[in-house]
Amino acid sequence: MIIYARKLLTPAGWRENQLVAVRNGLIESIEPGAEGDLSADILAPGFFDIHCHGGEGFYTLRPEWPSFEKYLMRLAERGVTDLLLGLSTYSGADGYRAALDFAREAMNRQARGELPGAYIQGVHLEGPFLNPRRCGAMNPEAMLTPSPEAYDALFGACDDIVRLVTIAPERDGARELTAHLLKKGICVQAGHTDATCEQAEAAFGWGVNSLCHTFNAARPIHHRDPGVVNAALINDGVYCEVICDFKHLHPNTVKMIYRLKGPGRMAMISDSVAVTGLPDGEHTFGGHTYLVVNGTHRVNGGETLSGGACYLDGGVKNLFSIGIPAGDALRMASRTPAERLRRGDIGVMRPGARAHFAALDEALNPVFSVIDETVYMRK
Repeated sequence: MIIYARKLLTPAGWRENQLVAVRNGLIESIEPGAEGDLSADILAPGFFDIHCHGGEGFYTLRPEWPSFEKYLMRLAERGVTDLLLGLSTYSGADGYRAALDFAREAMNRQARGELPGAYIQGVHLEGPFLNPRRCGAMNPEAMLTPSPEAYDALFGACDDIVRLVTIAPERDGARELTAHLLKKGICVQAGHTDATCEQAEAAFGWGVNSLCHTFNAARPIHHRDPGVVNAALINDGVYCEVICDFKHLHPNTVKMIYRLKGPGRMAMISDSVAVTGLPDGEHTFGGHTYLVVNGTHRVNGGETLSGGACYLDGGVKNLFSIGIPAGDALRMASRTPAERLRRGDIGVMRPGARAHFAALDEALNPVFSVIDETVYMRK
């Protein structure tokens, strides 16, 4: 397969009139040229959503195959080529076990070429080792005290598919759990946290190097009590996840994060949930009744925001609409989250990398995606 790109986003920036050759699911070469099997106004690395819980009626903690297959296909049509399946805090070990078994089976099916759509790169555990004071839309009673023993009892059998764990670093036992996870090669981030600035700085010293959906479900910034958000924003080595639906954060807040972190440390996420992509109205999933109004999702009778209102393609367009350069917006949806998870084989246009691409028009609307050697056209 050869794809012609009028504009190609590479690690060194934009290159015009390029041919990207794909063989056996990898980028074989990138050379100047003018004609290919497919053509795109803009060709960029595929988007990698490291924080999502579902969409199109699929929910990771109540997984069903028909809605899951629809969800993966919808993501692929919108430029999202890779994802982590995010599991929220849940009451009881059986629910986690069923969701993790489902994730493993889905990954096995994809490895056998039996499950099309966006490619599952593993699991993100958003809890249960969080702070009930910053529960957001989650059940505070289901949150547990962090410890290596508690983690191993619930998740130890799934170390091979867990890629990221979110914890509240101020809780007793968080340092020990962080060390335990890092030894396993699992990335750790702070989230749903009431950490002070000093507690956050200490956690960054342990190896916690990311903040979950920045500003949301976190101790707010006060000029005499700057908290975890301030600590993350001014630490050059810390990544900041950002929901870019302009519902969870004001556009000027997003601009502030971008100016402080830059495209190399601001990682776009969707935080999508089961109702993302569904029409306005009331929907019930996993015991929650969601009220969707103008694409915004709320629970608890409409009091609490729950889940992102768009997928990463919508986030890219939102960033571009407030003056952020297209190359930076695309990078924050692809290369930056891949680098955050220490993945050098996706999220980048270079020979030898996996052929996971997003093709877009001049207005940054997805037109088609390539995942290995399969093409997914936007419907």
